[in-house]
Amino acid sequence: MARYPVPPLKVLPDEQFRDALARAPLDHYVIWNGQRCPGRAGSIRSRALGLIDEVWRPVPLRTLLMRAAQLSACAGLDPDTVRNAVRMHQTAGHACYFLVRRNASGDYAAVADVPSPSTGRRLRAGDIVLSGSGERFDETAAAPALGGA
Repeated sequence: MARYPVPPLKVLPDEQFRDALARAPLDHYVIWNGQRCPGRAGSIRSRALGLIDEVWRPVPLRTLLMRAAQLSACAGLDPDTVRNAVRMHQTAGHACYFLVRRNASGDYAAVADVPSPSTGRRLRAGDIVLSGSGERFDETAAAPALGGA
């Protein structure tokens, strides 16, 4: 199997990192559905997404950015790199990480379309991924149909 070179991490000096972190929306979260994430081992995207181990528990985007900053010993990993990793993952097949926005009712809605989630149906921007009461978008898709033939 061919090995791909791992590109160097784009890092920012502390002050630039703090400024970039401050620009991250407070109402954005990342949700992992617990499924295996297809990808290239060792890639920046895989490394950043692999920092989430909470299943179906929204992780504030800023928390993920802070965790990812630890991937580099010299300075903070560029938050745009991490945000782009989540966005790129959502457009790939078998997406299992979802960038969501928490709305006023406490629900977590998709920020962008997710054409091929690893579980459940296609998501459109604004679709509820996780309700405030804990109902997941894929529960109804996974439930057996009632009635019979």
